[in-house]
Amino acid sequence: MRRLTSALLLAAALPALAQDAETKPKLTVVPFALLSADVSTRASQKAVGMLSQEFKSAEKFELVEAKKREAEAAFAEALAEARKLVTDAQELRARRKFRLADEALGKALALFQQNVAGLTDVAEVADAHALRSAVQYNTGRDEEGLKSLTAALALAPDRELPLAQTSPLFARVVADTRKALKEAAKGQLVIESTPGNASVLVDGLALGSTPLTVRDVPPGVHFWRAALPNGEVQGGTIEVVSGKQALVRAVSSAKDPESRLLAAVAQNKVDADAVAAAKDFAGDAQAELLVFGGLSTKAGKGLQLDAFVYVSSSNEVRRLPQASFDAELLNAGMEFYNLAGEVAKKGKETGELVKVPASVSFDLAGQSAKAAEVKYGVVPGKAAAAEALEGLEAGGKEPGKDDGPRKPLGPRAPLKRK
Repeated sequence: MRRLTSALLLAAALPALAQDAETKPKLTVVPFALLSADVSTRASQKAVGMLSQEFKSAEKFELVEAKKREAEAAFAEALAEARKLVTDAQELRARRKFRLADEALGKALALFQQNVAGLTDVAEVADAHALRSAVQYNTGRDEEGLKSLTAALALAPDRELPLAQTSPLFARVVADTRKALKEAAKGQLVIESTPGNASVLVDGLALGSTPLTVRDVPPGVHFWRAALPNGEVQGGTIEVVSGKQALVRAVSSAKDPESRLLAAVAQNKVDADAVAAAKDFAGDAQAELLVFGGLSTKAGKGLQLDAFVYVSSSNEVRRLPQASFDAELLNAGMEFYNLAGEVAKKGKETGELVKVPASVSFDLAGQSAKAAEVKYGVVPGKAAAAEALEGLEAGGKEPGKDDGPRKPLGPRAPLKRK
C-alpha cells in the first residue's frame, strides 16, 4: 500500500517538475561595450565569461550563449587569394614573364586595398609594391617603377625591403627613394569614428583610439584600420599630401542586433535604438532576459561595470547594481556572484526601471572623448623612449638633466700605507 501511495505521489509530482523545467527563463549575456579607450577587449570577454558562469551556477536560468562573430573571417578568403597572386608573380618574374607578373601583382594589390579591415600587418603589401616596382624596372618602365617603390616605402619608411638585398642597383634606387621620401614635407591624418574609442592601426601600427590625430605622416597612400567598440572592424586607404590634413571617419554600418546594441551602449546611452536592438537580439535568441552593459575605468583605478537587463515580456530595461573591480578582474568574482544572485532572486523585477533615454554610466555623462595626438610610426608608450634616445644621441647625456659646469678637482691626498 505504501509503495502504491509513493508511486501515486511521484506520478503527481512529475508534471509539476516538468513544468518547472519548461518555465525556467532563458537568459543571455551580450559582450560588454567599451566606454573608455583604455579598457581592453580582453577585459570585456573575461567579464562576460565570468558573469555567464555565475548565472549558470545559479541554476535559475537556461543560459543561451551569444553567437561569436569573427571580425576577420569575411576577409580571409580574399587575402588568401591576394597572397597566392603574389607567389605566382614571384614565379612568373623568375621565368621572365614580366607582363603576367605585373598583372598578377595589380590584382593582388587591389585585393589588399579592398580588404584592409582584415590586415594587421602591411609588410606583405609593401613587399608586393616593391616586387611590382622591380618588374616595372625590368621592362624599362622606370617612371611606373618609381611610383610603385614610393608606395612601398610610404607604408613602411624605415623597413628594409628584402628584395633590395638581391640587387645592388635596385638597393641604390631604394636608398635614393627612401631619402627623398623622408626629406619631403609631411602631412597629418585625423581618424574619427562612430561609436568612438575605436582602436586604430595605421600602416599596421597600433597608434591609439579615436579621435586620433597622427602627425608627421609621409606623403602617399596609407592603410588604416579601426576596431569599433561594437566588435565591427573597418578599414581602407587614404592618401596623405605634404603639408595637408587628411580625414577618415569610420562609422558603424552593421545591421545585426548585437552590433546595433553595442554601438548605442558604446556611446554611453540607452535609447530607443538600443531597446529595439535588445528586443531583436532577445527575439533571435528566444531569451526572456538579456544582460548587457558597458565597462569603463574608475578614476584611473580598476574597472566599473554599468549593467542592465532587458525583459522581453514587458519590453523594459532595468538597471542592475553597479560593480567595481580591478583591471585584471582578480577580485571580480564576488561582484559577479552578487549580480547573478540579484537577478536570480528578483527575476523580471530586478534592479531599477530605466526611463529611456538614459546614460549607461552617470560618471561619463556629458563627457566627450579627448582627441589624442601621436607621431606617425611611433607606438604610444614607446614615444618617450624614442625622444629620450634622440636626446642621448644629440647631447650624449640624459635629456632634461643639466648638471652645469663641473668644479675642478682639488689636489689628491697622498696614499698612506697602514
